[in-house]
Amino acid sequence: MEESLHVIKRVFENDAHIAFIDLLGIRNLYKNLETEVQAETILNTLLLDFKNSFSDYFKKDELRGDFFDVSIFSDTIIISQRKNIPNIAERFIEFSLGYQAHLLSSKKILCRTIITKDSFFSYKLVNANEKNILGSQHTSVSLCGGRGIQYAHDAMVGLPHGVYLTETLLNALNAEQQQRAIPVINENLFFIKQKFNIYEYIPPETSELLIENSEAGKTEIENSLITAYPNEKALNKILPWVLVHLEKENKITRETTFAHPGSSS
Repeated sequence: MEESLHVIKRVFENDAHIAFIDLLGIRNLYKNLETEVQAETILNTLLLDFKNSFSDYFKKDELRGDFFDVSIFSDTIIISQRKNIPNIAERFIEFSLGYQAHLLSSKKILCRTIITKDSFFSYKLVNANEKNILGSQHTSVSLCGGRGIQYAHDAMVGLPHGVYLTETLLNALNAEQQQRAIPVINENLFFIKQKFNIYEYIPPETSELLIENSEAGKTEIENSLITAYPNEKALNKILPWVLVHLEKENKITRETTFAHPGSSS
């Protein structure tokens, strides 16, 4: 007799607010560090740092388990609201910017976040029979997906370090946040700038250059970043973020072409 699965339907929405966070450079961490150090870094970054940062931007009663659906796997965090929370797009933005700044300053880890609103579902398996593979204490099943996840996952490709918002949510931000929105060229996507001066978040060589010469050009700024980011991929991810915050650029350009949902390409 075929055994049925018992699941909790955590989220099942056609228009869910989703924050999709992708850590960058984790492959290099896996290549260059011992397994124990790899695991400890990921544990601290994905769990402890995330928990602490999230707690800074949401109220205590909103941190209870039934307000948000959170899925964490590999180098990705996916958050969706389960209950109605006022100004959720605004608050996802400020949390994402705060978490990004913390990772950059404390661990030199880059990340990308896309905040969107689309279909999303999430299930959790419960009470599985211990005699089958799904009921093992070593098995973790948390199934999430939907068009919003597909979009965010695909849209990450080629974007630099930063927090991004789909155009459909731009009017959900407050006026001050909208002033910090920078377009991604030829796309329905916006990059959201940090509120603060970024000098303490960039390498000392770059901040010293800018203190000495506030009119330094793009090439000088790029050269000053090379010591801290000798890997070309990492440099290409951080450079646009730096240039936009220094107002040396007023737009973001994706490194590779992104096929929008519904596109024939």
